[in-house]
Amino acid sequence: LPSENTLYKSENYLVSFFGRFNYSLKNRYLLTFTLRNDGSSRFSEDNRWGLFPSVALAWKMKEEGFLKNVDAVSDAKLRVGYGITGPIVGNGETYRPNAYNNDLTWERTTTYNAGIDLGFWNDRVVANVDWYYRKTTDLINTVYVACGSNFAPKLTSNIGSLHNQGLELALTWRAIQTKNWR
Repeated sequence: LPSENTLYKSENYLVSFFGRFNYSLKNRYLLTFTLRNDGSSRFSEDNRWGLFPSVALAWKMKEEGFLKNVDAVSDAKLRVGYGITGPIVGNGETYRPNAYNNDLTWERTTTYNAGIDLGFWNDRVVANVDWYYRKTTDLINTVYVACGSNFAPKLTSNIGSLHNQGLELALTWRAIQTKNWR
């Protein structure tokens, strides 16, 4: 049994606030705004809170006069978006002092995207094309530090950034589409 002198307790907190606003004008122009604010006890008091906004716009072209009466086109929508996200990180729980980095802050991933959705012949054929660009800054990882400079030889730190981009294509074909079966 551990003695009273070696029994340690660890407690971490995460608090999140989340809000979303959706607006539609004439069932053609769509706006979504989201705001998330996260607070974690795993960061120092100066870096405790991370604010993560996003916004998305869409234009339902099918509802416009130039496409409204085109029977072959059942759906046409353009979309653009921008947003920032941040993951929750954990150090684990141990029965000894952990290495501590007072400058550790939220990792932030910023994403830009644009896309188009097209449906033809009562959505029997649907095509989706999406382009995205994503950049992550303040990457959180564990790195070695000089011996004796902290409580452990490894320290969780913000060590770099990365980015990626891509194009995603999807094509759906509903070969059989009846009233009772698809």
